[in-house]
Amino acid sequence: MEFGNIERLQVGTILQSRREMKTLGYHTPIQAGIWGASKTGACSIVLSEGYEDDIDEIDYIKYTGHGGRDPRSPKQIADQEFTVGNKGLQISCDYNLPVRVWRGFQTKYGPEKGYRYDGIYYVKEYERVIGVSGFYICRFHLVSEDSYEKIIDKIDSTIKDDAGTPERVPTKGSRIKRDYSLPDIIKRKYSSKCQVCGVQLKSPSGDIAIGAHIKGLGKPHEGPDKLSNMLCLCPNHHAQFDAFSFYIEPKNLEIKNLEGFEGKKIKIKHKIDMKYFAYHKEIFNEKNSNTQN
Repeated sequence: MEFGNIERLQVGTILQSRREMKTLGYHTPIQAGIWGASKTGACSIVLSEGYEDDIDEIDYIKYTGHGGRDPRSPKQIADQEFTVGNKGLQISCDYNLPVRVWRGFQTKYGPEKGYRYDGIYYVKEYERVIGVSGFYICRFHLVSEDSYEKIIDKIDSTIKDDAGTPERVPTKGSRIKRDYSLPDIIKRKYSSKCQVCGVQLKSPSGDIAIGAHIKGLGKPHEGPDKLSNMLCLCPNHHAQFDAFSFYIEPKNLEIKNLEGFEGKKIKIKHKIDMKYFAYHKEIFNEKNSNTQN
């Protein structure tokens, strides 16, 4: 498997069949929508209107993993698990690996015929949730490396005439405008000490700490880029917090579900809006209840 951009493959390229994609080495499975493995990650996916829970907004895709679908319709008739291709996409998220995305003629924003290459996307989050038919699905949130406008500029002429384009919400229609001074501000407030463990990590080039957002920026969370939505964390606790391994109780600021720190209160030196902790707790409960089924 080849990850990332392929020099000879340009965004907007249309191939006539899945067999041609296989022959050229762009996506080798003839039927499966995910080209990936449980140990190495997934290098490409094909959108073909295969699952009822899919959502496509061009630069953002809510993608349903493989398995459990009625072969005669998009409906789910059994639960999905994080195995094979689904596990591959999970690994792609964990290691921030690039995923090539193809849209087939079956999709609303695909070409009239064949399969079109629409560029590199990254899996920003994954979850196992109940789908519309009442079965568990493995769901992946993919975001393009390009802006909505750049993608449309490259593929607009090949989108079906009657498809239109997704309605854009002005505050979400383009890349998030980040205030890159905020991480430095939050780290200075806490002398780069983690608010969870209190550790201050040092290196020859300076302290190691992360200005972490409580409610994640961008899709699917749409959190704001401001100090009241931020924490100062060490790399380990940042990774665990982003993965919803633990949460901060908004009522009393106690750490929950983190071994060695259960019940300890985080240190606060700036104003935090508790609604962001409440949101993080809600997602923690959803994800952890799903993993127990």
